[in-house]
Amino acid sequence: MPTNSLPENLHSDFETKLKKIIQIFEEDKTLFFTVGYLILNVIGVTFSGVYFYYFNINILEYSQISDFVVIAFKDPFYIIFFLLTVFIIFLLYLWDKWILKKFPKFWLFFKKKSFFIKQNANTLLVSYILVLLLYTIEAAMFYGERKAKTIKEGHGVRVKIHLTTGAEPTLKDSLPTFIGTTSNFLFVYDHQKKATEIIPFNSIRKLTFQDKNIANVIAKTSPPPAQKSR
Repeated sequence: MPTNSLPENLHSDFETKLKKIIQIFEEDKTLFFTVGYLILNVIGVTFSGVYFYYFNINILEYSQISDFVVIAFKDPFYIIFFLLTVFIIFLLYLWDKWILKKFPKFWLFFKKKSFFIKQNANTLLVSYILVLLLYTIEAAMFYGERKAKTIKEGHGVRVKIHLTTGAEPTLKDSLPTFIGTTSNFLFVYDHQKKATEIIPFNSIRKLTFQDKNIANVIAKTSPPPAQKSR
């Protein structure tokens, strides 16, 4: 296998393109924050959509434009995930660069077996974008399923809902668990019915958040045992 078929300028060309992109962002701070904010919003919408899906909720039906404006800041995980993703992509790039330098024949064999046979800076950029998209989707599915499963198992913030009708919450011994909110709706999981409840905010008079532990909630909401008379 001739080594002269190796794209020796692949990474240098890619780094040149990357430096030009960084330079554009450095010259236009507004563009940098706008793109970053949009990326965080896309991640937030993806994760929220998957998370609510496990409760049989199409979150788009209950959301307004204002909900998506702040969605990136509702969960600190979105920002952490974004930073972690950038770091992982950076490690993949360093690994690819090291393999090409130390094991060029192996690198060329592997790349020819991959989707992108002709390697250049543009295809390398596209491949990293695809990795980012696939990683985001996979992570969204994992995080959404895990978070929903945790709530259904009884872990999470319990909430006592006082309606505007004046009626006290009906679930005395097993309060529902908080799932999330939009501008107009509250979402909770009813452990007795094993079902999701969607409650408009205009029908809620007061919300009381309880302990995360089920035993503590039951102990607080259940009447104290009667004392035996001597």
